[in-house]
Amino acid sequence: MSFALRTTFYSLTLAFGVFQTIVACMNTIFSEYGFAPFMQIFAGITLGWATITWIWTSVLLSYNNRPLSSHGLTRALPHFASFTVFAVGWLALTIMLGQQFPLQCDFKAYSDGEAYLWCPLGATSFGLSFVLFAFCVTSAAIVYFSARRTGAGLSANVAHADKMESTA
Repeated sequence: MSFALRTTFYSLTLAFGVFQTIVACMNTIFSEYGFAPFMQIFAGITLGWATITWIWTSVLLSYNNRPLSSHGLTRALPHFASFTVFAVGWLALTIMLGQQFPLQCDFKAYSDGEAYLWCPLGATSFGLSFVLFAFCVTSAAIVYFSARRTGAGLSANVAHADKMESTA
């Protein structure tokens, strides 16, 4: 069961990370003249963090199901640490974007009609950041509890718990 859960949440993190990269890129470009003073900076940080997230998640996904490998990336610790760091980053970005995007939604101020572009991009980026935070926390928890079941802790192979489940 943990292999299916890990693969599901890794894949969701990967897909939403790619989507966040696209949205953050658009948000960085179009929020230059928006009402929120720091939105372009936060959108640029989000763009970089989303890119790092989906690239590294794809690497971890490729080492997700190698129970007989002794490679360092097959251990539970890099998976757990990566998703924990990602979760902290996404929580910080969720707070940053959540503080800025409501300022972009001032439809009463003159914006040459562009507030209708700034607001949805900021809101979408904020929502995706929160979803990525939730997926990263869930992935870290799945890895942690699976590794704990093996008795070897985070030094165990990330796929070893799956092997134990199939024999039980």
